[in-house]
Amino acid sequence: MLITDSPRKKKVVLQASEWLYLAERLGINRWLDPNHPFHVFLRETPDPDTGDVRETLRSKGYMAESTQGDRLSLPQHVLDDLVVASASGKACRLTYTCGKRSYEEYLHIAGDQVIRLERLVEEACGLSIERTNGGKPLSGALAGRMKWNSRTPGELPALMMSKKQFDTVKNQTGELDRNQLAALLADMTGDVEGSIALAKCIKTPLAQGEIRFYAYSGECWELQQMQFMNNTHMNWLIRYSAKDEEDWMIATPTPRQQFQEILLKWFHQAIEAE
Repeated sequence: MLITDSPRKKKVVLQASEWLYLAERLGINRWLDPNHPFHVFLRETPDPDTGDVRETLRSKGYMAESTQGDRLSLPQHVLDDLVVASASGKACRLTYTCGKRSYEEYLHIAGDQVIRLERLVEEACGLSIERTNGGKPLSGALAGRMKWNSRTPGELPALMMSKKQFDTVKNQTGELDRNQLAALLADMTGDVEGSIALAKCIKTPLAQGEIRFYAYSGECWELQQMQFMNNTHMNWLIRYSAKDEEDWMIATPTPRQQFQEILLKWFHQAIEAE
């Protein structure tokens, strides 16, 4: 489902199947590719079976009959955002939790324009959409929602370990106290002090989640991915390979400003690539 506010504050609500139908009608063929990351994002959106897509669009007033057949009747700002998003050669998908609340966002990055979609659980898994400028405002807003603090020292060493072993240990978090967890991490990393700090963050996180960067190479969508974990004292940025045959992970203490610089660099590269 897609929810967007028109300039008159009128909400437009679309199901994922309706979104894909509009992409087909508007000739956005790249979104119809099942391997396109936005197609995957929509496919994973809860979409109740509402029957014929054209009929549901008519019932909502977004499709009208004319002498030349059906025509779309969407607010102009929605159509404008579709045009901008369809030109995107880079994207970012963010899935994270803050306390008991879960977030899922998808960013279409086209030059200095970013079309942001957020899945809203309170709106029956609807998607809100907005256009925003990339750069400092967006990176700052993302860091704020993800609870990145400014206390983390920038000179602490990174921890290197097996991603598979880390996932196994993390899945046992509920059964282990902090000292036991730190001991297991120290066995994997050889760094006692860093392992204690990481264990403390795993046991008492304010926010944690995953970030996926997508870039279209002309033949396929290339993927970079990382995880993060933040509490009141430490931010951890966790990098690992996107290839199944590789098994490595680097957890780096990362100040908020450094995280925002990473996002800014990626957005800047997106602008250069357009």
